[in-house]
Amino acid sequence: MKKVVLAGGTGFIGRYVANRFRESGFQVVIVSREDGDASWSHTDLKEAVDGSELVLNLAGKSINCRHNQENKRLILNSRLNTTQLIGLAINDCAIKPRLWINASAVGIYKPTISKPVTENESELGTDFLAEVVSQWENEFFSFKSTDMHQVALRTSVVLGRDGGALKPLISLSQFGLGGKQADGKQMFSWIHEEDYFRVLLFLMDNPNLNNVINCTAPNPVSNKNFMQALRRTMHMPMGLPAPKFAIQLGAALIGTEPELILNSSYVIPERLLDAGFEFKFPTVDLALKDLISST
Repeated sequence: MKKVVLAGGTGFIGRYVANRFRESGFQVVIVSREDGDASWSHTDLKEAVDGSELVLNLAGKSINCRHNQENKRLILNSRLNTTQLIGLAINDCAIKPRLWINASAVGIYKPTISKPVTENESELGTDFLAEVVSQWENEFFSFKSTDMHQVALRTSVVLGRDGGALKPLISLSQFGLGGKQADGKQMFSWIHEEDYFRVLLFLMDNPNLNNVINCTAPNPVSNKNFMQALRRTMHMPMGLPAPKFAIQLGAALIGTEPELILNSSYVIPERLLDAGFEFKFPTVDLALKDLISST
């Protein structure tokens, strides 16, 4: 049985991917500090990754918190340290994995409203999260092997049934608060959880796709249009908008950063499209209809 290794695979994306791999006939090894099949010790990691088809690293402290100095340190170090631990284990294993995918993020790009960005974008962001992603990718690509295919998967917001960004937005809409956020012009890049899994399979079958890959649906929408689509799917006739000051206040109250909502992300998966990848859920309407009808 072919083996895939999911490091930090206990979050909602990791759980979904693990289940889909098992359904597809793979042995799944979860690396986690708790409730995993392997620990983060060098011995366990080396045994886990040896001879695997895929190592997918999803580990790292959530960015959904206040970005004070302590949390900034944890956000950065959790990503650098786990990437380094995996790289060292791969260096020492007898049979290198066929593919190592390290989670990355579209947050590396400079926010833009009018101009879509692709993997060829040379003007990257300068804020904290962009710097985290840049250092994360540098650490990842410091490990190189001619026997292994490597991809930094720059992923947008993943829409899923059992966690992530969609559930709180559904709750807001149910209470009549599903209007645009701030001026609603900020772009929103997203991907359905099933297409995220299908991208993993596609990369496993296409070793010529390496380096950085944007993992996002081909049709980003404005925040205003996304919230309209959500209300339409939920049959909610109206939704009160949330002005910028309310988002800033609410973020402080729940312990997160308003920029996670206010920043614009207008990212296109050019390399996947050029390679012939076909999205099952290319539009927000299709994605929301599938996810909400199944919740």
